[in-house]
Amino acid sequence: MAGGFAGKYCVVDLGSGKIEAVEPGEAFYKKYLGGYGLGAAVIMERQKPGTPPLSPESHLGFCSGLLTGTGAFFSGRFMVVGKSPLTGGWGDANAGGFFSGELKKTGYDAVFFTGKSEKPVWVFVSDIGVEIKDASALWGKDIIETEDLIKKELKDDKVQIASIGESGERISLISGIVTDGGRIAARSGLGAVMGSKNLKAFAVRGKDKAAVADADAIKEINKNFIKEYKKSNIADRLTLRFMNFFSLIIARTGIAVPATPSLVREIYKKYGTSGLTVYSAMTGDMPIKNWDGVGYKDYTIEKAEKNSDINVVKHQKRKYACQSCPLGCGGIIDVKKGRFKGTNSHKPEYETLGAFGGLLLNDDLDAIIELNEMCNRAGIDTISTGATVAFAIECFENGIINEKTTGGIKLGWGKTEEIVKLTEIIIKREGFGDMLADGVKKAAERIGNGSEKYAVHAGGQELPMHDSRLDPGFAIAYECEPTPGRHTISCYLYAGLFGVKKKFPEARRMIKSAEGRSLKKVRAYAAGSFYMQLVNCTGMCMFGAITSSLPIVEYLNAVTGWNLSADEYLKTGERILNVRKAFNVREGIKPADYRINQRALDAKPLSGGPLRGVTVDMETIRKEFFKTVGWDITTGGPTAEKMKELGI
Repeated sequence: MAGGFAGKYCVVDLGSGKIEAVEPGEAFYKKYLGGYGLGAAVIMERQKPGTPPLSPESHLGFCSGLLTGTGAFFSGRFMVVGKSPLTGGWGDANAGGFFSGELKKTGYDAVFFTGKSEKPVWVFVSDIGVEIKDASALWGKDIIETEDLIKKELKDDKVQIASIGESGERISLISGIVTDGGRIAARSGLGAVMGSKNLKAFAVRGKDKAAVADADAIKEINKNFIKEYKKSNIADRLTLRFMNFFSLIIARTGIAVPATPSLVREIYKKYGTSGLTVYSAMTGDMPIKNWDGVGYKDYTIEKAEKNSDINVVKHQKRKYACQSCPLGCGGIIDVKKGRFKGTNSHKPEYETLGAFGGLLLNDDLDAIIELNEMCNRAGIDTISTGATVAFAIECFENGIINEKTTGGIKLGWGKTEEIVKLTEIIIKREGFGDMLADGVKKAAERIGNGSEKYAVHAGGQELPMHDSRLDPGFAIAYECEPTPGRHTISCYLYAGLFGVKKKFPEARRMIKSAEGRSLKKVRAYAAGSFYMQLVNCTGMCMFGAITSSLPIVEYLNAVTGWNLSADEYLKTGERILNVRKAFNVREGIKPADYRINQRALDAKPLSGGPLRGVTVDMETIRKEFFKTVGWDITTGGPTAEKMKELGI
């Protein structure tokens, strides 16, 4: 066997207790790598079409990346995969921390769960074997308590744990799966799938080391990479120093500062993703007031600054870096106010600062830190939760719901106490919170009365904190990708930061041959998406891809010994994208099912700022993208010719 993978995956039937180990062979890994490539191939084979995602027959997988544990930088992420109960199609979510490497050390590249236990259980997989354990004492505990109790029972502080909190137990369709006290695989509602199986936690501990074909080559790649990665130039440092000032100029003039990998690296190195808050709020990247506001008018730079960079890192106790990460964009903070005062917490990321900040016109950082910790402990997606609160506020403001509906909570923009209270009852599924706990699409269906126009989502998945009117590439990602409403795949900006034209000759050819600026951008987006399939399937981090010229092809060949060309790997990424998309076709998902709420496109152009009067011609972009990737505009999936070309 080549290096990089353990060579087998495990299937645990929680209903019968049966445990099956499968060795798919090297050709399988060459075709699908790891991560959600492996996950999609396995679930397509083992799960019958039309299986309800919350039924015992559904499968939920935890997949390490092909490069995880090999010494390659940025390779510490894992994927959770399954059919999404939120969108009805393919679902995946990833997280960092240290879980992925420990999973591979058990001798398995992935573990899948099917069936449903009669009572709450947790599963421990080690290099010795698989144990299904009673979780009655863990049910009802939050993430922090669950991890502490499992480590205490095993008498091992180094065991890695992925678990659900209260939201997953209550089958909230916007719940996720959490590791390391707050790194959450948040999207697609897969925490609900885990809860539906009565699986409270999955713990891993192993000793096996990942084999590599050429260890010396990996060391040389790392040596050359880190030499360049540590470089810092004065232009980036000055831009960072005056970033907020430049942001206000952009807000008023529309003149943008070009983004480069080195500048993004400088921002993340100093502040993490919180360094983007002011810039995004002012330049039109961050949606304001439920996608209906203008950053510098409705939120103001003064409010955005309260939730950004310097003020966030004032709380930081120490930096946090995931496994094999040379960047360290995370942070552990001291919580100074609220119900968690005196404890440590993960630093809120940009998406959280946006979803509970500008989207709600909230400038109370201490409240956002509390909300972040509430969501982490409960295992619920902060993007979806913030978007759902924004939806509820706008419904309240427009008289669709009232205090009687909300149980006495008088909702309003920027009303911190009410935002915290509403989030609490969403987590607990109490009263009005129960109506909201499955996200904005379900909430709008339950409330009715025209509320759907305030529900900003694609296919049920709430949109992230990046406005598609600023970068229409996000519109493609939100509507056309196998997992809708996702900001971590590609966009026009990312394609440039990825450097796909430099990395892949085929990407360069397909972009150069396009007629017209729009089609060139769409093709660059497509190449970026193919590339991100490789990133996700190798366990690598997107932040490595946008802050450097990530040597992913070199890593893959050094680890596996396959010695494939860059274009051959790009074709692998394209294959994996198409397998995931084919799953949606198999499950009856049509393009219309994942349409974006028109507010994020052209329903009501904004009255000011960089996005004043801007609309997105989604019809044209969609057709160009589908033609580029070889998908049928009617079925939404790959054509027979494309399937044959990719060997699917």
